[in-house]
Amino acid sequence: MADSHSLTGVGWFFSASHRDPVRKELHGHSYEVMCWFRADPPRDAVVLQEGLKVALLAFDHKTLPDELSRAEDLAAAIMHLMGCEGVEISRPVERLRAKVGRC
Repeated sequence: MADSHSLTGVGWFFSASHRDPVRKELHGHSYEVMCWFRADPPRDAVVLQEGLKVALLAFDHKTLPDELSRAEDLAAAIMHLMGCEGVEISRPVERLRAKVGRC
């Protein structure tokens, strides 16, 4: 039985460029995104993942605006967009991660 601390995670990926906030250089990354949703009431993870895929099309193969150049800010924007409890973003090649959440 799920309790209020149980979360369902769904993930997907995208690639985008951004301008480095310090050096001002434009460059790109591949991002992996994991969104966490409350598991109670039960939700269909496949449907949640499909929603994430569609939402990430807004960023995929585009240049991110300067206000989303930091992974933490990008994670917060995705959390708002998805209406989820938390978001983790990683850049697997560089082994860098950011995480934001309500819980």
